[in-house]
Formats: sequence, C-alpha cells, structure tokens
Amino acid sequence: MARLSFWPAFALLLCVAVLAERHSIGVAQGAQVSASFLAYFLGGAVLGPLGAFLLAVIAQVAGLGRQSLQQAACFSAAVGLIAGLSAYLYGLLLGLLGNVGELSPLTVAGVGLLAGVLYQFLNFVLFMPVGWLRRGVRLVEQWRLFLPFLPFHFFFLAISLGLIYIYRMYVSSNPESSELYRTLLVALCLLPVLGLIYAFRAYAHQRELAQNNARLALRNERLFLQAIKSQVMALDVKDDYTARHSAAVARWATDIAQRMGLGAQEQNLAHLASLVHDVGKIGVPDEVLNYPGRLQGEAWSLIEAHCHNGYKILKTIDQFQELADVVLYHHERYDGNGYPVGLVGERIPLVSRIICVADAYSAMVSDRPYRKALSVEAAKEEVRRHAGTQFDPVVVENFLAVLEEHDLAYQRGEPADFDLEFSSDRFLRELPPEPVAEEGQGVPATAS
Repeated sequence: MARLSFWPAFALLLCVAVLAERHSIGVAQGAQVSASFLAYFLGGAVLGPLGAFLLAVIAQVAGLGRQSLQQAACFSAAVGLIAGLSAYLYGLLLGLLGNVGELSPLTVAGVGLLAGVLYQFLNFVLFMPVGWLRRGVRLVEQWRLFLPFLPFHFFFLAISLGLIYIYRMYVSSNPESSELYRTLLVALCLLPVLGLIYAFRAYAHQRELAQNNARLALRNERLFLQAIKSQVMALDVKDDYTARHSAAVARWATDIAQRMGLGAQEQNLAHLASLVHDVGKIGVPDEVLNYPGRLQGEAWSLIEAHCHNGYKILKTIDQFQELADVVLYHHERYDGNGYPVGLVGERIPLVSRIICVADAYSAMVSDRPYRKALSVEAAKEEVRRHAGTQFDPVVVENFLAVLEEHDLAYQRGEPADFDLEFSSDRFLRELPPEPVAEEGQGVPATAS
C-alpha cells in the first residue's frame, strides 16, 4: 500500500497543532485547555507513534514561549510521551484486529475512542498532581474545571475517526493514487481540529460573558444596597435611633441564627435584613416618628405600613426577593396577631421571627420619645413573658442564651456601629481580583 510521505502530512498537522496551542483557553491560573489533543491523535493515526510524539513536542515548545527552557522541555516531553503512547496503542490494537480495510467502521471507531480515553487518562494522571503540588488546586476541583471540555473533545474525535477511516480506505483501495490526493485527504481530516478550536473559543467567550454578567449583577446589588444604606442614614437624621438600632439588631440576629445552627446563607440573610428592616420608615413623617406618646389611628397605620414599604423598595432587585420577604414579615407575631398579613407560627419565615425578637428587645433597652429604656433584666423578662405569643419560643430561648454569654454593653447594644456592620456585610465585600498569570509560572495543569 502506498503511503503518504511523512513530511507533507507532518507539516500540515504541525501547523494546526501550533494553531490549537496558540488558541488555548485558560480555565484557572496556570491551567489551559486546547484542541491540540486532536491534532496529535490525527498525527498518530496518519504518521504513527513517532509522528505523534514529534508533533506534540514541537507544538508544545512553540506554545510555551514564556517558560524557562527546563520547564518547556519537561512539559513537552511529557505531552509527547502521552501522544506517542496513545498512538502506539491505537496502531497496536488495529494491527491485532486485522487489515484495516477489512474492519468495520464501528470497530475502527471503537479502537480510536479507546485510544482517546487513554490519552485523556494519562493527561490527567501526569498533570493534575502538578496543579495540586504547585498551585494547591485539589484534584476534584481540577476535574470539575476540565469536565465541561471533554464532550467537545470526544464529539470532534468521533468525526475525526470517521474521516481517518475514509482516508485509510481510500489509500488501501487506491495504492497508486497521487500524493496530492492523499495530502488533500489529510487536510480534510484536519477540519475537526479547526472545529474544536472554534468550539473552545466560543465556549470561552460565552463563559466570559456569563462571568461579566455575574460581576455586573453583583455591582448592581452593591450599588442598590449602598442606596438603601443612604436611606437608612437619612432616616437616622430624622429619628436619632434607627441606625444604631439596626446595627444592634443585626448583631443579635446573626448571633441567634448562628446559635440555632443555621447555615452561612441564613446568617448572612439575618444580618443584612436586620440592617435594612426599617428602611420603609423613610416615608413616615417626622412628627409621627418622634411622637412623644403611643401612636393610634392613622398615625399607627403609617408606622405599620413601613413593612410593606420596605418590601416594595427591596423587591425591585430580583436577587433580593427573599430579603424583601423577611423584611415584610418581621413584625408578624407567633400567635397570628401581628402585621401586615397576620401569619401564624412557623408560616412566618424563621429569619423574620429572629429579627422580630431582636427588634423588640432593642426597642425595650433604648430610650424612645414615649418612654425611657428598660433595664436589661426587665427587657429579658418581657421577652421571656411573650414567648409563644408574640415571639417564637425557640428563638427566645436561643436569644436569652446568647445574651447570657456576653457582657452588659453587648446586652444593651452599646457597641453597635451601623457603618461598621454595613461595611462588613458579605454582600458588600469587594469582588475578588481578576486572576493574573504569573510570568514564567504558567505551566498548564493539563495539555488536553
């Protein structure tokens, strides 16, 4: 059987392999994926193990220009070894099964897929420990990063195997065919490599868009919360109580949630909801907020409306729907006699029940226009007395235990600082910095 000359096919495959390396995409700091795997596999199928080895070594050297000579040599040799072994297995199995012209396409495809699996297995076995030792990235995390790319690899590998089968059948049945025709067939086999390069680039572009959208959403959330903070601070100017009160409630509610064994998400929700739970009072007239007696009638209706007003403000951001619900129900009573809806017992969100207790206690231990602050012991007794009616008894039990674990200043809410509590909230932390590749340290964790 006439064979294609080594060097024309090698030159074509090398050009595509280098192109694939040049268009590799990063999945983490120091870790990239590329379509070069497919070019090496085609080199092994057309040129044999030596061709696959040389392709991988030369293409990797071209793609690792920023690395030291020692790093580039070690990495290229390892990738070449993987490509050569995979190609050797491919040729060995086909030879054991018989003449390729007599084998069914499914048999040839099955052998090719097995060789592809071996390539990826060796790739991960050799390079994942490098990412673990040099970057501290756990093996499971590395696998999670590269898993989305494997379906692309094997889809285009299946197409390549079909084209390789056509190439082998043509060469077997046309031993006197010209070198030009055989070279054109090799070029045709390279099309899946170009398709894989494009697929990876498109995937990376979509991933980048999704990440940018997520960052934009976080920035919008932060700006929105800063605007809410400004409203709370403006409210504090009208009523010299709101900011310190909200900070104290946030501290107590978070500690209650932690003591009750709630997860980090619920604890963060309790903290943020406490900070903004009174934002709806921004629309309440000054004379009502600072009225020196018990409010009744229309004036009390204005105060009751602050729950719904806060809900309307917060729900304008889709991601804050749960936060808005907590604020809406933070004045519901456990016995169903609260406002604005009259929910009963555990139908009230747990975080709302937590804030209800901390909110009421804060009001008791603070001076208000209509009365002086209660002593800590008197306030504790009031909370205990209303357990099961106004308050969730389980929340009360945990709150009183939290108070007992702290000093008198904490129990009175004196150390509470609104700016400090607000700036420490999880939702307002700065976004993590963009990953920056370290010069001379970008050895990929995998060469797939």
